[in-house]
Amino acid sequence: MSGSGGYRLRCNLLGHSKDVRAVATSGEGLVVTASRDSTARLWTPAATGNFYEAEQVYTGHTSYVTSACVLPGDAAHPEGLVATGSRDTNILVFPLRSQQAVHVLTGHSDTVSCLTWGSGVLVSGSWDHSGRIWTNWECSHELKGHEGPLWSVVVLPSEGCSSPSFLTASADKTVKLWKEGKVCTTYSGHKDCVRGLTVISATQFLSCSNDATVIRWSISGELLATHYGHSNFIYGVSMVTQDGDFVTGGEDRTLRVWGPDGECAQTIHMPAQSVWAVASLPNSDIVCGTSDGVCRIFTREEGRQADAEDIKEFEESVAKSTMAVGDLGGIKKSELPGKEVLFAPGKRDGQTVMVREGEKINCYSWSSASQQWSAVGEVVGGAGGSASTSGKILYEGKEYDYVFDVELDQGSILKLPYNVCEDPYFAAQRFIHQHELPQDFLDRVANFVIENTKGVTLGGGSGGQEVDPFTGGSRYQPGGINGAGGGTDPFTGSGRYVPASTSSGTGGADPFTGASSYTTQGAQKSPQSSHFFPLLIPLQFEACNPSGMLTKLLDFNTTMNKEKQFVPELLEKLVEAVSKPNESDPAQLGALEMALQWPVEQVWPALDVLRLALLSERMQNVWLIDDRSETLVAHLISLVRPPSPPNAQLMALRCLANLAAFQPGRSVLTKLWDQVVSATVEISPYKNKNLEIAAATVLLNYSVILGRNDNFDKKCQVLSGAGTIAMGANDPEAQFRSLVALGTLLHNCGQCRSLAGSLDMKPVVQTLSTVTSPAKVGECAGHVLGFL
Repeated sequence: MSGSGGYRLRCNLLGHSKDVRAVATSGEGLVVTASRDSTARLWTPAATGNFYEAEQVYTGHTSYVTSACVLPGDAAHPEGLVATGSRDTNILVFPLRSQQAVHVLTGHSDTVSCLTWGSGVLVSGSWDHSGRIWTNWECSHELKGHEGPLWSVVVLPSEGCSSPSFLTASADKTVKLWKEGKVCTTYSGHKDCVRGLTVISATQFLSCSNDATVIRWSISGELLATHYGHSNFIYGVSMVTQDGDFVTGGEDRTLRVWGPDGECAQTIHMPAQSVWAVASLPNSDIVCGTSDGVCRIFTREEGRQADAEDIKEFEESVAKSTMAVGDLGGIKKSELPGKEVLFAPGKRDGQTVMVREGEKINCYSWSSASQQWSAVGEVVGGAGGSASTSGKILYEGKEYDYVFDVELDQGSILKLPYNVCEDPYFAAQRFIHQHELPQDFLDRVANFVIENTKGVTLGGGSGGQEVDPFTGGSRYQPGGINGAGGGTDPFTGSGRYVPASTSSGTGGADPFTGASSYTTQGAQKSPQSSHFFPLLIPLQFEACNPSGMLTKLLDFNTTMNKEKQFVPELLEKLVEAVSKPNESDPAQLGALEMALQWPVEQVWPALDVLRLALLSERMQNVWLIDDRSETLVAHLISLVRPPSPPNAQLMALRCLANLAAFQPGRSVLTKLWDQVVSATVEISPYKNKNLEIAAATVLLNYSVILGRNDNFDKKCQVLSGAGTIAMGANDPEAQFRSLVALGTLLHNCGQCRSLAGSLDMKPVVQTLSTVTSPAKVGECAGHVLGFL
């Protein structure tokens, strides 16, 4: 790393009451911070000392402030301007030292997640999947082309008099280059959401991602290098010096400084879980915003560093923080060393060791700059337990239950990643090939893995995920993120999950719907069992958007003939009944039967009401009686089949899936299995990914309902249908659900295994076993192959 010694604390910027989500700096050394407390703040260097002082608070947004940038002055505001973007979808522009916004820029329909200034224009990016170029405070171009929320935007250095070029980073895992409002180049290389961008020069830039990597790109499109170091999501990246030093911050509680060679030169641990944003000042000091509501500035210059007391206070706050074992890698706690291990120097900056001190386990990190071990927190939880967001350890962009440090005889240390679902000998062989080690190391490495993972239960990890506080609702639409499985979470992206251990179908976070989890714990397992199947509890579509549902019902109601119209109050009661179904009287749903007879183009909001009603056992007991249940399912089947529009098909399939929530619905599904399965499979190929997911879920629930019973004919049809979806689906989630359906059927039924062979399913499953993103598809397919 160029320059003098390592970075140390300069000062804390205290004033925000919630997470500091964005930081921006100016050429004059100003700092602007944006926070979840719905404000932004301007900080200026104190006249004396190394401190920064709060000079201005910017208010006016009605929700979280998510982005900020400093703009140069104009004739009316020579000191400069500050622009802020918010979850309220607006951009406010303030004079540098005024609380009164002089411009309100509207146009985005979702959170304004990033802002930048360059070449005389303001550029914004939003969760509405678009970017906008603002010229003279008017939108001059809209950048449309991404398939997910935008997370970062930068302006490239201008080349002569040519129009400016822009880079945008998105949750769709890509970066795009724009010229004159059109996409010129798409950069694909990350395996998860791309969260940050920074420009190295007119020909190179860096991007960082939820896959825990930083990639160096050539503007021409070539991936030049991939840099590893973080163990979890990387939220921000910023250039620090003209020599090529850069800084990153992420979900592993660290700020990391990198040299021009892409090697991590310094790791700074934080007393907060998330380092949301990073930036640099003209003097190469580093600014970061964190989840504890503090903005911190670090410097390499001794003359600007905080006094010894403040530095000690910061180090003690880091040492007093806690972390999960999963943040650091799988380690057998019973064999942890004592403090004597700290007498030996570390081998690289940021190397961590866990030390048993009495009843506590403390983590220490090696600082190359100070040549000493520093306490970075008490370790809580167990190996494979809940990590900061996913319960897994990220290594080179992939998630693992363990990442071991293996020290060779010559003293070098190699990383050995391992998942508990793997054969230890397979992992050992991969490790040997990767590092070109002698083959006679195989038993030694495999036994090391076996010894250090004793007692680990498949599927025993945390199935929950941290929910980013910025995740919000979206507009009401049948195929949008309001429905389970639809859309892409802009914070967590895709990735492997492990089902949580629960005693019932209502505990834990279901990776499919976000509610009821499923588990294989306690099941009697055959040698081919996995943590993916057999599935024991049907999946449901549980997401609820009452206001959007009511709006659409009222809208369609006005288009009906008078005999099919409702008094608005009835529709309000209808929505209220399914918003809290266990607290409502099923009689309130009396109007629903008539709404289900609306024309096929307008019936889908009524179907959405039915979908939620079926999640109540009380509702099912009232509705699914006598011939009424068969009439209802027959109506749903008719809506699944062409020529129904996709919206009606989707909601009808989700209703069929939710029928499996309780015994009355399961009984009618079992009785009409032939018609339901036929209709579900016959509409393939599906018109969108949400239909694929819904169809796969219907068949997956049938695999659970049929369980270990002797209904081989029924199982045959479900097995064939699941294979059809697995073969034809394009969406990874639909592929995964169909694989779990196959695995559940094959696990429970020997005859099904023979049938699967005759249906030539093995090539399809083998193809899916090569899928690496999301990893769960390939892993689940690998387990299904065990039956074939």
